Amino acid sequence: MTDITQSSEFVPEPPPSSGETISAKSAAGVGGASVVAAAAGIVILFITSHALSPADNAEFLSFWAALFFVCGVLGGIQAETTRAVGAARRPRPAGTPRGARVLASGLIVGLASALVILALSPILSNYIFHRDSGAIIGALVATAVLFSCHATLAGAAQGHDKWSLFAGLVSLEALLRLGAIAVAAALAAPLLGLELACLAALAAWLIVTLIFPTARASLAARADVGLGRLLQNTGHALLSAASSAALIVAFPILLKLTTSPADYALSAPILLAISLTRAPIMVPLQAFQGVALTEVVKNPRDGWKALKKPLAALLAIGVVGAVAAWLIGPWLMLFFGPDYRVDGWALAALTLAAVLMAVLTLLGTIVIGLGNHRAYSAGWLTATAVAVALLLLPASVEVRSILSLGLGPLAGIVVHALAIARIVRPQRETADQVVDP
Repeated sequence: MTDITQSSEFVPEPPPSSGETISAKSAAGVGGASVVAAAAGIVILFITSHALSPADNAEFLSFWAALFFVCGVLGGIQAETTRAVGAARRPRPAGTPRGARVLASGLIVGLASALVILALSPILSNYIFHRDSGAIIGALVATAVLFSCHATLAGAAQGHDKWSLFAGLVSLEALLRLGAIAVAAALAAPLLGLELACLAALAAWLIVTLIFPTARASLAARADVGLGRLLQNTGHALLSAASSAALIVAFPILLKLTTSPADYALSAPILLAISLTRAPIMVPLQAFQGVALTEVVKNPRDGWKALKKPLAALLAIGVVGAVAAWLIGPWLMLFFGPDYRVDGWALAALTLAAVLMAVLTLLGTIVIGLGNHRAYSAGWLTATAVAVALLLLPASVEVRSILSLGLGPLAGIVVHALAIARIVRPQRETADQVVDP
């Protein structure tokens, strides 16, 4: 069987079906975990908006963005591990060399990421984190190393169809973070205390591994390719994940780099609005990504068709959500304090932008599941480039944010859609020739 990682233009042949699909119970577990994660994130934002001044909260949101940017980039480990472990389960010719251990690859990537953060520390200290920069950089380094193990475990669990394990890992991570921040706020901890409390979530994978044998077995899983090829594929996934994370979670940093300090100090309301309009859509979708990726890997010819209904549902949710955001969004924002006023039209536009981001994410999942790592990277890089260019426009923070978060993903959607069409069309023609020679 041809290795799908040998060429980004390879059209995957349909593998023998494992006959396994995610059960309704497991799907409900993954869905429940995503709801827990989304709710925990919103509660954390509520806590920090009341525990900190708007200026300090803007700084916290910068750290929050950097933390989840690191986690988002390392999410590339999870995506490639899911693909590699799932592909390794297919029947293979006798004498095929054993693939690399996914944990070894994950740790190598995590350690390399930590070194990159250390190398960038002067830039981070001078341009982004002016306060407590040493402690923050140390926290990001620790996150890079420990979260690489978390991402490997999550990807291996998905690749092995261990959905209960995956759901428990997602829930525990979110609850540990929420619990630590709630305790820190109750103790009237300063800004740094709330920032460091976020690191409690890094213990989730270790707790799960110590308790559950299935987690230890998942961490011992092997890929379908050797270490060099696995690292190369993971590199493509990391590049794409970096672009997606820049738009999905690290947007406050991009905004901070393209905005004057005085204007950024007043940006907490729009940054909070971005998080609130995005979390209900993106957090559940990110948990669902593993399910979607597994289905496409199992059945490259037809698995992607199962995502047509989720795409239609996203668009419907976007329209309804935008109307609701316009009508009641400004009132809901005041729950976070009188300083967090955002107009209804801006909340509606940000909701539609979140839907476009979700569509880009789902199409990207199809592309990487079909084995086209280069197109996956190209789509996210295009989206990020357009988004950053729009942030440089001479306009208000609100207008620049909305244009960047809306038109950037739209550009990436075009790239991913063209890539899917280019892969699927030959498959369809081949299938027609087989049926009607």
